[in-house]
Amino acid sequence: MEVHEFQAKELLEAQGVPVGRRVVARTEEEIGPALDRLGRDLAGYVVKAQVHSGGRSRGHFPGGSAGGGVRCAATACEAEKLARAMLGRRLATAQSGEAGKPVAAVLVEEAVPVAQEFYLALLLDRRAQLPLLLASNRGGVAVEESVQEHGILREWIRASTGPCQFQLRRMALALGLAEEQREEFCSIARAMGRLFWEKDANLVEINPLALTTEGRFRALDAKVVFDDSGLFRQDAIRALRDPSQGDWREERAERLGLSYVALGGTVACLTNGAGLAMATMDLLQAAGIRPANFLDLGDSAGVESVTEAFRLILDGDGVRCLLINVFGGTMRGDLVAEGVLRALAGKKLSLPLLLRLEGPAAELGRAMLREHIPGVKIVEDLNGLEEAIRQGI
Repeated sequence: MEVHEFQAKELLEAQGVPVGRRVVARTEEEIGPALDRLGRDLAGYVVKAQVHSGGRSRGHFPGGSAGGGVRCAATACEAEKLARAMLGRRLATAQSGEAGKPVAAVLVEEAVPVAQEFYLALLLDRRAQLPLLLASNRGGVAVEESVQEHGILREWIRASTGPCQFQLRRMALALGLAEEQREEFCSIARAMGRLFWEKDANLVEINPLALTTEGRFRALDAKVVFDDSGLFRQDAIRALRDPSQGDWREERAERLGLSYVALGGTVACLTNGAGLAMATMDLLQAAGIRPANFLDLGDSAGVESVTEAFRLILDGDGVRCLLINVFGGTMRGDLVAEGVLRALAGKKLSLPLLLRLEGPAAELGRAMLREHIPGVKIVEDLNGLEEAIRQGI
């Protein structure tokens, strides 16, 4: 689960990380009073659209105002104008796609003079099964390119101890920090560790971590992602979820107990079992076809779950074909077919449908769908499925 930048900064500030003066506005009526609280006589302002997407500064507002989602303003009047232009629009970034994401809040911060930008993050290294602390003396926009060129520092952290002082000092020295800055750097890293462990996060990132001209650190941007599996014990974190930033189908699938991830492609998929679902994604990608979604019914879904799952893939934007790939174990093929037909509710299916259905009562299920969905393309084994996909479905 992601949270907005302003929420991530509140969580970091509670742990002692310096984040600077800022205000948030969620409506146009709140912008003016928010700037009054921040102060209208500051040397500069930074206005940031709040969306769950990276690359905001390089993004744009389709059909709206020019410029990206992170803008500098010299005066409070200019900051207010920028905030009004962003709020309520959709910001499109390289991560969000051209459809963009809605800007339901705007963050306005005091601009600070920066001497150097760093990158600092604590994340879960799944291969090593350990938290990993990353740092670089080059941060900010396009940090990925900078890291590839100049490298990045790594320290694997024991979950039982958190970051050790010797690890943090070793990293601070490698970053070239002066003695008076090393302890503050170590303090910030320890604070990130507390947030990581106490709140069940799997990513805590500050980019950039700025060293100001006064020689103090400040988190200019922050991102925190939480482990969904730990949310059952994190009521306060769960309350920070912004449903407007996710795909409505993902939200609905979660309520229904289905595993669904929107992928933005053209072939909508319904499968059962995570392994089969991922293999189906691989088959499509290998053929140069982008899947519209990942959808795992699980191993024992009933008719109702199949019905709701099929309705989800029917409503996909930009979908040109439907693919059902179900290998039943405890799931009967006729129940899968019944769920699909219930979702259609007597309506004519307007999209092509490719079906592979194996397992108990699979022959009956295929017959039911063949009878009620004219033109359904049915394959009876994996080789047939691969061939149909290679031919472009």
